[in-house]
Amino acid sequence: MRVQPKKIMCAIDFSDFSNIILAHGKSLASQFGSSLCLCHVVTGTLMVSSLGHSYIHYTDIETDRMHSAKEKLEKMADELDIECEVIVSSGHVADEIDQLVRKNNIDMVIAATHGGSGIKRFLVGSVTDRLVKILQCPLLVLITKEEHLTSEIEKNLKLKRILVGCDFSPDSRLAFDYALSLAQEFQTQLYLAHVVRPTEQIELPASDYIKIQGGDYTNWTRAEYLDLQKNKTDEHLKNKNSLFSRLERQLSYMIPEDSKNWCTPINTVLEGQPYKELIDYAEQKEMDMIVVGVHGHSLLERFIVGSTAERVISQACCPVLVVRQIS
Repeated sequence: MRVQPKKIMCAIDFSDFSNIILAHGKSLASQFGSSLCLCHVVTGTLMVSSLGHSYIHYTDIETDRMHSAKEKLEKMADELDIECEVIVSSGHVADEIDQLVRKNNIDMVIAATHGGSGIKRFLVGSVTDRLVKILQCPLLVLITKEEHLTSEIEKNLKLKRILVGCDFSPDSRLAFDYALSLAQEFQTQLYLAHVVRPTEQIELPASDYIKIQGGDYTNWTRAEYLDLQKNKTDEHLKNKNSLFSRLERQLSYMIPEDSKNWCTPINTVLEGQPYKELIDYAEQKEMDMIVVGVHGHSLLERFIVGSTAERVISQACCPVLVVRQIS
């Protein structure tokens, strides 16, 4: 299924990396024929006493800041030389963006993450982390680097290789649809990767893993793969290799027939922790973008281990497009 976002929002924080967000927004809007929206959220303004206690919310200051932000966004829109809508709001940044997305029927949000790790991320988190958890539309997260500190907005976004993580779930199927559409628009090489997690790192019931449908795939489940891992005799290794070959063929079946005229994807089956294998493979193959689907997790699971998407974002060396299946 071809995906074509109609409205794309650039979440601008006026940091030194704003130009990289604008460059991606302009290129994507141009390729998809989408309308572009530039958005900035002003956080609450508090007057603080010498002891550090807030005692008044100064409305005039917030109004001035919103007016200033609107002027800056309008100037950016003029420099882009394409029609843009400008939105300025106030509140908690991530939650306000989420509300604006719903209100304005936004199909994709582009934001940048400025790093942070360890205890700092655990205590404070970031706007991007919050958006990954709550945003209903796809979120393109740009991993900002020093070389992105440019004074001019790049005219063309260059994409040569796109990697999409596929576990055959509805989430990853939608992620694949976005990756295929991007590959078609930008005429890039598309890589499909499925990651099989080894026994010692995770234990899940067979129902939580793939039950591949169709032909000779119907008898392969997670439980059978775990049995192969326990007894690595020559025969079992042969069966394991057979499973990996079948999974690679299953990846190839995801490509629609009419797309094979212009797209010759590269399929691979990896083994290990999904986030780590995707990151390592992306770095090895010099990917320009990773596309992943967001799975639902309980609050406890997310608190302890996070999600594959969040871990990919925190460690990836290239932009990450996060796609969620709307229930």
